[in-house]
Amino acid sequence: MAEMTHAQRVAAARDFASRWKDRGAEKSDTQQFWIDLCSEVLGMGNQTTALHFESRTSGAGWIDVVVPDAKTFIEQKSLGIDMDKPEPRQGTMVTPYQQAKRYADQQRNSKRPDYIVICNFGEFRIHHLDDDFPETEYESFKLEELPEQLHLLDFLVNPQAQRARREQKASLQAGELIGKLYKLLREQYVDPDSAASQHALNVLCVRLVFCLFAEDAGIFPKNAVLNYLAPFNASALRLALKRLFIQLDTPLDQRDPYDEQALAVMPYVNGGLFTGTDVEIPNFTDEIRELLITELSADTDWSHISPTIFGGVFESTLNPETRHQGGMHYTSPENIHKVIDPLFLDALTDELTDIINEPGVGAVKRRNNLKRYHDKLASLTFFDPACGSGNFLTETYISLRRLENKVLSELANDQTALDFGGESSQIKVHISQFYGIEINDFAVSVAQTALWIAKLQADAETEILTSANIDNLPLRDSANIMLGNALQLDWADILEPDQCSFVIGNPPFLGARNQSKEQKAELQATFKSIGATKNLGNIDYVGGWYAKAAKYLGDYDIRAAFVSTNSICQGEQVANVWSRLWDMGIRIDFAHDTFKWTNGAADQAAVYCVIVGFSKIGGPKTLFHYPTVTGEPEISHPKQLNAYLKDAPEVFVWSRSKPLSDVPSMGIGSQPIDDGNYLFTAEEKAEFLAAEPRAAPFFHRWYGSREFIQGVERWVMWVGDAMPAQLQSLPRVRERVEAVRAYRLKSRRSQTLKAAETPQRFGTQIIATSNSLLIPEVSSRRRNYIPIGFITPENFCSNKVKLVPEATRYHFAVLHSRLHNAWMRVVGVRLKSDYSYSGRIVYNNLIWPDVTPEQEAEIAQLGQAVLDARAQYPDSTIAQMYDPDNDWMYPELTKAHAALDAAVERAYGLEPGCEEKTIVEHLFKLYSQAVEKAEKAS
Repeated sequence: MAEMTHAQRVAAARDFASRWKDRGAEKSDTQQFWIDLCSEVLGMGNQTTALHFESRTSGAGWIDVVVPDAKTFIEQKSLGIDMDKPEPRQGTMVTPYQQAKRYADQQRNSKRPDYIVICNFGEFRIHHLDDDFPETEYESFKLEELPEQLHLLDFLVNPQAQRARREQKASLQAGELIGKLYKLLREQYVDPDSAASQHALNVLCVRLVFCLFAEDAGIFPKNAVLNYLAPFNASALRLALKRLFIQLDTPLDQRDPYDEQALAVMPYVNGGLFTGTDVEIPNFTDEIRELLITELSADTDWSHISPTIFGGVFESTLNPETRHQGGMHYTSPENIHKVIDPLFLDALTDELTDIINEPGVGAVKRRNNLKRYHDKLASLTFFDPACGSGNFLTETYISLRRLENKVLSELANDQTALDFGGESSQIKVHISQFYGIEINDFAVSVAQTALWIAKLQADAETEILTSANIDNLPLRDSANIMLGNALQLDWADILEPDQCSFVIGNPPFLGARNQSKEQKAELQATFKSIGATKNLGNIDYVGGWYAKAAKYLGDYDIRAAFVSTNSICQGEQVANVWSRLWDMGIRIDFAHDTFKWTNGAADQAAVYCVIVGFSKIGGPKTLFHYPTVTGEPEISHPKQLNAYLKDAPEVFVWSRSKPLSDVPSMGIGSQPIDDGNYLFTAEEKAEFLAAEPRAAPFFHRWYGSREFIQGVERWVMWVGDAMPAQLQSLPRVRERVEAVRAYRLKSRRSQTLKAAETPQRFGTQIIATSNSLLIPEVSSRRRNYIPIGFITPENFCSNKVKLVPEATRYHFAVLHSRLHNAWMRVVGVRLKSDYSYSGRIVYNNLIWPDVTPEQEAEIAQLGQAVLDARAQYPDSTIAQMYDPDNDWMYPELTKAHAALDAAVERAYGLEPGCEEKTIVEHLFKLYSQAVEKAEKAS
């Protein structure tokens, strides 16, 4: 549902108040009243699964409406009922608020509501249970006042966001404290760097996290861990923990009957979490004891943590360098839902909504439909082959349990009882449906624990909705997470593909130039295993997971989706990775194009991502396009979706060293490799020449992307052709040359050491001898055109610009047209979200039009008109003139570009002003024809 504006909500509130005026019966109207209010007025798009009606309590009562994500109980009365008048309920006289409060008090601490809403169709009362006197200090308004008082119901509009903020805050605080504990404990190990000590520390921290959560969430008796540990001093704490862990792993009938009470009350956990008495526990200091007992246990409420968020925060206690080498990045719940919602969750939610709301269906058929749907949830399996701390698996499990809880809530309304214990339990969604591979053993432990915590939280929510008493412990199942290298393992050994429903995840982010020798070897072996042979040394590490997934999918009905850096769908990566996958029958089902990655962890990832959903099954396409990388996406349903994430034919543009068309070759500028000794600002140059004026002939203007676009004045000193006698007579110049030589001699690169033999020259020296076309390598994605210009031979350029020597005004004009920029936007590379121009991909593969001499002359003349228009604004930089927000300030330039665009599009046989999609399709067609022709000729 599209987000409603305030004006729309107010208008809907007026209509709602009018329709419900002077009517409302508790038994017959409650559901319709709250569904209408939440959907039509508040804009809640998921009201079918967010609102639970007639949830049974453990005391044989019924909660009229529960909103779990908003932690709200609603007690509804018929119109005209006095909400301050006590009524007989279960043998006592209570007001509606007292009745709802009694229901709330029957819940576990972690699942008690934050709000109680009392309503009689004519008046709303909102009680915030965190207030000092919630029974008497409440906010209220009449039905007719709803349009003016809508803000009082904001906590219901987006409850998941409010819950997420609360959970994120609690999880971040808890994660930071555990990180502190981790570091302090590590210092106490005899050999903290050994693999055995690191494993022992990981296990210890994970066990402590589970205990802290369990005592606050009501899984263990209240404050059980705190009460047991508090009497011990620091020197005795080590052995106390050993005894605690043994107790938690010992069945009740095998325990010592003489254990002290604080230890005897501990439940049997099972699940393997506390198995193994040989795990090394170091000695505790007073500081560690205080941190564990006071800050972590007594002062922190672990019941509110999100296992999805906490898992990532906990994992971030790993050494940052270790995480970087593995390309690890934590995934926030918001980004996880960008993957799982279009992959399967939206369809599952819609299916349940249709079952619940299907008109004209009898109770028996409806119950059978719910049971079939329930069985479907239980049959699904999920595999994350780069699962890290289990964020994807945990959030998916939580989402499925919410759907299951809605099913159970609906079924509970039709039956007198549901069995929730043992083998016949009505809870059918289990963490054993979740599979993963992870290379770090600490992360494996965190993932298992996060899923257990998610299960216990979901069980508590089920208890609220069904009034069942669920036997949480001992743990009866666990997730199937294997420690290992996903590119080396056979995924079928973890989960046979014919048993798999969905593959999900966030594989490591490592570019081709940041990989170790071992990672490159793994990647090449992976692609060779699917029959790929070309450009295997230039593939991003994440590409290995796409290749493994394509092989794993085989001919099975599996759908997959990965988060990746946006490079996987740009430039040469498209052909290198996707061409072989396309040959194997893989097709893209949905995608999020480039968006900025954000998360709630301390190691906030600064990357730009895409999400790609793919399969061999096919089906309708969905594209989430982000006009701005930090904004909301525009959603479309194109007929086709290629590997560039565009609605265009599937064509793979390979990197090539020479242009396909008959045009001048493109190169780059020079790279001084000088440690800054040859580069000067205007002020530095003036100061240098004031001391050594005879060096003036050696200075030239220097242009990189920033200098050209922003108009920054920089200079370079070039003495490559200077005679020895000249250098001898210029001591300050010679001093710079010697500094460059010393800098290069420190390098380990053979090429740089070789360049130290001629320090007066640039490390990489490309100096144009004629006028050249200059294209900045990096420029903002906001611009409609990449800024292009001419450079004369007396000016020097850095390796951050592309140069086309001997280019004409005609070449300038075509490259500065909308058509060339459309081609660049599709097949080019991005640096973050900005354009990063590739000559080997964009320029060398652009098919130039077959023009008559007259057309070429016209286009060249219109290109000159663009340069002339720029000249009318000598005080403006290229950046200012090409800022799309400033178009109105440069009308002559805007007109000149429009005329040029029209002429170039006509030369290509296109209708001037046609959609960019049409341009791209035409260019892809020309490219395919040219490649086919070139291959035949060779």
